[in-house]
Amino acid sequence: MHQHCDESCNHCHLTDRCLEFRCTNEFRKVNGRKNGEQTFVSIDEAVTFTRDLSSIGGVCTAALDALLGNGPAMPEVTNDTLAVSAWEYAVAVALAYGPQSLAAADGPPAPGEPSPEENVLWYHLRIYMRIFRAIAAVHGTGLRPENADEARGSAKLAVYSIRRSQQALMKLAAVPVHASAAALSGKLDAVHWEIRERFPKADAYIRIGMDAAVV
Repeated sequence: MHQHCDESCNHCHLTDRCLEFRCTNEFRKVNGRKNGEQTFVSIDEAVTFTRDLSSIGGVCTAALDALLGNGPAMPEVTNDTLAVSAWEYAVAVALAYGPQSLAAADGPPAPGEPSPEENVLWYHLRIYMRIFRAIAAVHGTGLRPENADEARGSAKLAVYSIRRSQQALMKLAAVPVHASAAALSGKLDAVHWEIRERFPKADAYIRIGMDAAVV
């Protein structure tokens, strides 16, 4: 169930059945991470953890490697208009919020319902990363079912993340101090329209535990 979730573990009721949550706790324990400390102290640590977890689940990491620059990313992927639009939205959020936009991506929000700002900052890079992975999977798919699953699952998570962000931006736009929210919402609407056009079956993808109950 962890393969296409939004990693908001503090707000999830399925952590007792989640392999990634259990492995993360074990990683923190082994590496002596204390409460309040980030799980990973470097990108290399996070990448190694993600690759090891994917190996356990038998998941191909080609799209992840391409995203991180550790594998070949075809120009069709990096120059794709959808990927470019998603990246431009992420950059716009970063410019609007400054260093706070990078710090928010390092760990889950505080317990309790996240604020609109937390939701926007939590998802802005995740939207781009999942769209990139979906596009990379499509271009590398042939007829392999594992890549089709990666494409639809990543697109589904991107759509979910966009909806959560749109709801947050609507709330922020009603407050004068958040003058950039309306412009950000416009950029995100364009991304949402294009991903729905490109991946029309994304909504039908079933994420076990999130879209269908775990028995």
